[in-house]
Amino acid sequence: MIKNLDNLEQSTEAIRCGEGGYLVNKKHIIIRKPSKDNVMDLQEYDAEVAQGMSGRNICIYGMAAIVPDKNDPDIMNVAENATLVNDGIIEIYVNEMVEAYKDQIKANKDDESKPYNFIRAYTMVGGRNCLIVNNGILRIHLDQVDEKVPVYVFTTSSGEKATVINNGVLELVGKGSFESQLRCMTIHSHTPMIINNGQINIDVEKSSTIRVLATTKTGGAICNFGEINVTSSGKIMTIGRMADTHLMNEGKVNLDFKAQWVKQNVSFLFQSDPLACALYEHCPPGPEGFIMPPVINDGDINVELEGSEASTDRAVAFGIYTEMIPGNDPHTALHRYVNTGNINVTSSGPYDLLTAELGINYQAPKDLPFDAKILRWNTVGRDFAKTKDLIVAKSVNMDFTDAVFGIKGGDGNYKAEDFIVQTDDAKEQGQTYSVTGAETVKIETLD
Repeated sequence: MIKNLDNLEQSTEAIRCGEGGYLVNKKHIIIRKPSKDNVMDLQEYDAEVAQGMSGRNICIYGMAAIVPDKNDPDIMNVAENATLVNDGIIEIYVNEMVEAYKDQIKANKDDESKPYNFIRAYTMVGGRNCLIVNNGILRIHLDQVDEKVPVYVFTTSSGEKATVINNGVLELVGKGSFESQLRCMTIHSHTPMIINNGQINIDVEKSSTIRVLATTKTGGAICNFGEINVTSSGKIMTIGRMADTHLMNEGKVNLDFKAQWVKQNVSFLFQSDPLACALYEHCPPGPEGFIMPPVINDGDINVELEGSEASTDRAVAFGIYTEMIPGNDPHTALHRYVNTGNINVTSSGPYDLLTAELGINYQAPKDLPFDAKILRWNTVGRDFAKTKDLIVAKSVNMDFTDAVFGIKGGDGNYKAEDFIVQTDDAKEQGQTYSVTGAETVKIETLD
């Protein structure tokens, strides 16, 4: 339960500590104008796996653990071993930051004439082995007028072996832009611990990509016990991992996806059709013997895909989604899925758009099969052969040997072969697809 935040003392000054510091905010911090006290020239080392994401960025912040770079005291690094606690409200408005620094943002990854990759905003940020806890409200206003400037925002972020916990409210609001990338609780380093016990609200008209609870490295755990509500466009991949991070939803995820095809101008992102999902894996090849914990949904997932002329007829939405990334090595890890909760995915608009409870490799750029296994899946009874909306894949080797499907309602006359379907275009392309163990599937009737 969030504390009473009425009548807080207001401040326009950001707060910060250094390595091993302890910082608590009990004020209502409102950051509108960039100044030497709330802007940092940040150099990130080994921060993110995607090309172009790490490096030098100009950042506005509300609460930070930072230290001067050893090679240049005018440049900052995130600090280690700090504890940051927000018991108040921190708000950041990005427009004046955009106007102040937009002429110093690189035109592309090879542009050496300008110093920065992005304009960034952090309500709370730390480095390796930090503890970041929000008990209040963190809010970023994407109010920029110039929509061509790449803006990358985080409510909370930290480094390797860090723990980030939300017990309060995180919000991203505003018009935004198709050059805006939205993040809430993200740790782009190894062994993260990300826990949402509170509420997360994103209501941004225009965005390029959205990640809510996510990491791009290995290990750790990401758990949602609270409620996540997202209304936006672009590409929404809500709770996710790229490797062996434990991934679990025990709370609620509600996505209102106003799908729109967005021309991707960011150098490290490839062009793809509009997609939204609640839990996802976006995986490069892992080492031989890499063990992937199952993706687990024991909560409620509701995804509404709103199609339009702007979405094109290729927009898709899934409850859970796994997509392989090309690499030099084969994808040898076994991916496993558990859904003991509820997944409801629907669509509307002028097109007959693809939706499913589980999607596999739908936007992968080529044939990238991997081994997948259903452990337990609960759903609502229907004619699966006709609806083709339970499991949809392009390339996969699906194992049903130990699968248990719990089905509520319906006529009880089900065939395991109808639970999964390969898309027609993948069949025509000859992509790798197989299903084993259908004869041993257990089907249980749920009350």
